[in-house]
Amino acid sequence: MFEKTLSDLVKGLRSNKRRESEFVSKCIAEIKDELSGKDKSQQVKSNAVLKLTYLQMLGYDMSWASFHIVEVMSSPGFAQKRIGYLGASVSYNDDTEVVLLCTNMFKKDFSSSQQYEVGLAINCLANICTTDLARDLVSDVVTLMSSNKAYVRKKAVLVMYKIFLKFPDALRPSFPKLKEKLEDHDTSAVSCAVNVICELARKNPQNYLALAPLFFKLLTVTANNWMLIKIVKLLGALCPLEPRLGKKLVEPLTNIIQTTPAKSLLYECIHTVSVGMTQHIAIVQLSMDKLKGFVEDEDQNLKYLGLLAMGNFMKVHPRVVSEHKMMILKCLDDEDTTIKHRALDLVSGMITKKNLQDIVRILMDHVTGAEGAFRTTLVEKIIEVCSANGYAAVTSFEWYVSILCKLARMPGMMNGNQIKQQLMDVIIRVKMVRPFGVKSMVELLEDDEMFGQSSRDVAAAEILYAAAWLVGEFAHFLEDGNHTDVIRALLSTKALTLPEHVQAVYVHNALKLLVSASRTENPSVSSSGATTGDLLGDMDAAPPAPAAATPPKQPELGQSDIDLL
Repeated sequence: MFEKTLSDLVKGLRSNKRRESEFVSKCIAEIKDELSGKDKSQQVKSNAVLKLTYLQMLGYDMSWASFHIVEVMSSPGFAQKRIGYLGASVSYNDDTEVVLLCTNMFKKDFSSSQQYEVGLAINCLANICTTDLARDLVSDVVTLMSSNKAYVRKKAVLVMYKIFLKFPDALRPSFPKLKEKLEDHDTSAVSCAVNVICELARKNPQNYLALAPLFFKLLTVTANNWMLIKIVKLLGALCPLEPRLGKKLVEPLTNIIQTTPAKSLLYECIHTVSVGMTQHIAIVQLSMDKLKGFVEDEDQNLKYLGLLAMGNFMKVHPRVVSEHKMMILKCLDDEDTTIKHRALDLVSGMITKKNLQDIVRILMDHVTGAEGAFRTTLVEKIIEVCSANGYAAVTSFEWYVSILCKLARMPGMMNGNQIKQQLMDVIIRVKMVRPFGVKSMVELLEDDEMFGQSSRDVAAAEILYAAAWLVGEFAHFLEDGNHTDVIRALLSTKALTLPEHVQAVYVHNALKLLVSASRTENPSVSSSGATTGDLLGDMDAAPPAPAAATPPKQPELGQSDIDLL
């Protein structure tokens, strides 16, 4: 009988695409026969495990063969042993019971004179390590860290990280040995030790502060870019914990930033400067010059990383970042949405009283051509930068009200509620802008395009809500003869297409306008000659007021009406 090889299995799967399940079931039955036969050789069993491993990667369960995998792992031949370890790495997990049977086998292979057999065992342990295996084998792995073979030492160092994750109690007694590997004569072993310590330091950098001098020494003597990236990353995490370390790093990092052609190492150095060395202006300026090259690069990944690092510098040195204002704003034209959002995040840190209007003008130009979520984000950013710190950067509130009105008139505006809140906040709080604000609100109420948009869009209707309320609240700022036209707009039958809460505000503030008009010496007359009384219909049925009686003075409608909101 000739057993199928892995190549036969793959060919069969390709030729039985419509009957894959049936074909796989037949193959698994054959594999079970190959594994259970007492007269089957280790070669046959290893071939069966190899086919099962392939099926496992396709999604078929092979947990039923876990004991047979142990048998193949214990084979004396390297080729069969390698297949067994591969099958275990792919299929074993924390719930696999036969993992306990592997302990002695690992110990045996760890003591092998063949370094590649030792490497096989270490690789497999890294994939299937459990708490019990870690506890039972940690001493053996620590011994392997002193092996005279660099191949074995570096693998032993790396697997220690997996052991620490499963069995944290092993870290304290074995850490001195791990520290020794930082001074190993083999560069690959040192790199592995640096990698393990960097991963451990992610959770608690404070515990590894004592290693800073050793890592600083490695930083100045090694030429391995990969190792330098790890060292710089670790030192960057330690800088906020030890301010003196940042001062020591200025010279070596400056040298690397100026000379390295590796973008990955350059970025790590700049990132370290941005998170722990921002008090050193010279290296900050150098980093920003290098980031300019990142942002101007055609590679979208480098451009994004450049903007990301600029965000870190923005928190501490906004003026340094603002020197590249136009370059950052140019990124708003990029096709990549993530880059546009990242550039937009930098805008708020660049705002001053001098450049607010220029930056908002640029953002407004982008709002016109933007679509979807980014357009909404642009409007939010405009409102954010203008209203920041109590409108600290706004020098002309008339300009800001006009910006809000322009945004309100843009078709498809989804930020109606935010615009409404800003209009009410500014016009209520800033007395000097009320005359201009009321005039602008009247224009919104009488704008047919704005009305049509509000009839279709609830968000736009919120802006008319604010316009009606503000006109009614500050009706005394209306121009003479304008009351009637505004009341007509508020009481128009077209208003019935607006949401009910907006209609309520329309009616309420029409009455406030009527009261305001009645308090003037002469009745407000529109250009057509109609008086405010005409707007209320036929009033003949109402009893006339006594001629001699003086109507009581109406109390002013003040800020208490804000409760209607």
